[in-house]
This record gives sequence, C-alpha cells and structure tokens, in this order.
Amino acid sequence: MNNFNTKTKEIKEGEFIKNLLQIKDKNITIEKTHNETIKNNQKYFVFKGTLTYKPKKCECCGCLNKGYTVVKNGFNELTRINLLKISGIPAYLELRKQRFKCKTCNKKFVATTSFVDKYCSISKNVKFSIMSDLADTLSFKQIAKMNNVSVNTVIRTLYKCKSHVDILNYNTLPEYLCFDELKFTKDSKNGMSFIFLDALTHEIIDIVDGRTEYILNNYFSRFSKEARSNVKAICIDIYTPYMKLIRNKFPNAEIVIDRFHIIQNVNRELNRTRVKLMNIYKKQKGINYTLLKNNWKLILEDESNVTHGRFFFNRSFRSLVTRRDILDYLLGLDCIFKASYERVQDIRYAIRYRNELEFKELIEKSTIDLSDGVSKAINTMRKHKGYMLNSVRYSISNGSLEGINNKIKVLKRVSYGYNSFYNFRLRILVVSRLFVSEYKNNISFKGVLKNAKQHCIA
Repeated sequence: MNNFNTKTKEIKEGEFIKNLLQIKDKNITIEKTHNETIKNNQKYFVFKGTLTYKPKKCECCGCLNKGYTVVKNGFNELTRINLLKISGIPAYLELRKQRFKCKTCNKKFVATTSFVDKYCSISKNVKFSIMSDLADTLSFKQIAKMNNVSVNTVIRTLYKCKSHVDILNYNTLPEYLCFDELKFTKDSKNGMSFIFLDALTHEIIDIVDGRTEYILNNYFSRFSKEARSNVKAICIDIYTPYMKLIRNKFPNAEIVIDRFHIIQNVNRELNRTRVKLMNIYKKQKGINYTLLKNNWKLILEDESNVTHGRFFFNRSFRSLVTRRDILDYLLGLDCIFKASYERVQDIRYAIRYRNELEFKELIEKSTIDLSDGVSKAINTMRKHKGYMLNSVRYSISNGSLEGINNKIKVLKRVSYGYNSFYNFRLRILVVSRLFVSEYKNNISFKGVLKNAKQHCIA
C-alpha cells in the first residue's frame, strides 16, 4: 500500500514546465515548446518565457499607477538566465521582460521578478544550489562545473554568506571551549592558525590567523570581560602559550589537558624506548630484534586486550604461541622497558576509568626506574599536574575538534590547497554554520534553510 499522500491534478503543459524549472513567480509564463542546442559538443535545453504584469507604481518616481499613468512600452531584449541542470544537462531560460513607461516622469523601467536578481543572469535557485554545495567537501571548480557557472561566481556567492557566518556578538561565549591549531594556508602568520569551538555543541566559533600569545591576546580582547568570565573550562593540548592566555583572559576557566594528547605523549615515548632497545639487538643474532620490530602494535595496545585466547604459529619461536606469550617475552628482555610499559598502561587505565586518585599517584611516583623518554613525559605531566588531573574531572575533550581538523584537511586536499587564509576561513565557517542541525541548535532545520536562502542570495 502506498503510504505517501499524493495530490493528482491536471496542469497545462506550460505550467508543468514552469513547475519543473521551479519557477514560482506567477507573472512569468513559459512557452509550451523548448529548444535543444549543441555548443562545443555540449547539449543545452533552452526554454522561452515572458515576464509581464500591471505595476502598482512607477519605480523611478514612485507615482501610483492610477488611470494608466504607467503603461506598457514593449519588451527588452531577451535575457538568458542560467537554470539548474535537468537530468545532468545545462538549461537556460530566454526571458522577455516587459518594459514600462511612466507618463508622470516620462521615464522607463523594466519588470522585475523574484526568480532572478536585477541585472543578474543567474537564477536564485542556482545560487542556492551553490550554497548547498559549498557546505560539502567540494572544490570551487567542482561546484562551478556542477552548477554550470564560473569559479568566480562560486566565490562571489561564498562572499555573500560572510555576514551570516562571522561573529557579530562579542558579548557571549560558551561555558566550555576547545582550543587547537592546524596548518592552514601559505599566507597564514607563523604557518599555523588557531581554531576554537563550543565543547558541548561542537560548533566552530572562529578561526584566527596565527597562534602566538600576542595574536590571541589581541583577538580575545574583543570579547567583553563578562563573556570571558562566563567560561568555566577550556580543553587544550600541552601548549604553554595557551595556558598563559587562559590565565590572563579567562579568570574563571579551568585548564583541561586533552586526554588524547596525554596518552599520545606517553605512548610516543614508550615506542621510542622500544626502538632504542630494538637497536641494541640489531647486530646480534637471535629473534629479539625481529620480535621488537614486528610487534610494535602489541606494545602500544591496551594490555587488557592482549590475552592467551588464541594460539597461532610464530616463525620466530617456531611453535604455537599466543599474543600474551609474545608480550611477556618482550617485556622480559629489559627491566627498564618493562617498568616503563607498566607505568604507561597504568596511566592509560586511570584516565580511561577517571580514577583521579590513582592518576595523581602515578604522576607523583618516582621515575628513576623508567626510561628517559617516559620519565620526561611524566615530568611534563607533573609540571602541569593540576591541569592533567582536570582531564579526568571533566568530560570534555578535543576529540570533536580533531575530527573537524580532519575534515578541514580533506577539504584542503580536494581543493589542491588554498592560497588565501580569508577564503579558506570563510569556506570552513560556511560548512559549519550555514546549515546547522536541529540537534545542535534546537531550531528548525527548514527554518535555517529558508533564512539562508532569503539572506545569502539577496
């Protein structure tokens, strides 16, 4: 049974074509016939229409049209309007616009329509389609080809969205923020740019050209003191200028070191310890070098996942072993390596299960029996102990921001890079803000689309 509510009604052929082309203006009439032309081995659909109506007043002097003070005065030359593609084939509308003459001021003006802007040959439907494509990870060239327009038209449409995605209110900030940086464009200051977002809604707030303490201090000075005082916690990586910035500009904010960066730091040093131990056995006979080289993933894996569960044949041992057997053998090669491995696993366990007391003890515990690299990582944690402990007290993390950074890199790759920081920043803000989900902002998705269509193509 068909569950869709369908309305069947008879419509004239001209009205059918008009509906097909998504022309809502009642003052436009479409001819029943259309042409198919071929130019440069490309097929085109060409429709013909007429725009005429009885004006209410003169657009030049504002005189009301009473007693035929405004009369029809022929038609202007045909205007070729770019339409949305039909079945992948470009389409145009050759529109005749009525010309009017005012008897009061003796001036002439041309009929206007909501379907296309004045002095423009690209329909608003095409512009809205470009806006929709700008919200996807597509290059300007791809978007231009999909909508049968030039690359400059795509860029101009992007610029029209600027006022609707830029920060206009510097009197509010979310209570929880995430800070990070990424390599942006060649003209970026210091080669890196600063990005921050709302830790709860995961919406990008802004992207700043440069990440130095001086640049960020000047930037956040734009926000009111009340807005900055409202921030309760900020999640960052282990970057000292961010810590100084937060202490200076956000008096009530707790600094939270991202859990991912803590684990990444100790894992990196543990892996370097494995490489140093591996190189000791490089020129020696035996299986130690091969096992340390081939089982690097086993060392970095969560210890709870390494069990005696399944036996398999190992060529180095020439017997059936389990993954746990291999791990125990590797840890038995060196006591410093074993102690470093156990400390790293304990830290990971404490962070995963938010055990603040155990995490604090592991940070304060002596590192004399650990490798130099792991000791260095733990000493860094000890230096910022309060911020490290906040990582298990607060549930916020930079995971969402890392995902957004990955999407930015994909957008940069498919576009073969961006030369302008301004253009790239605007494009990212359009992707993240122009079409916002109902879940994130608790507003109607259709309302967002409608407002974006009305304002950004105006």
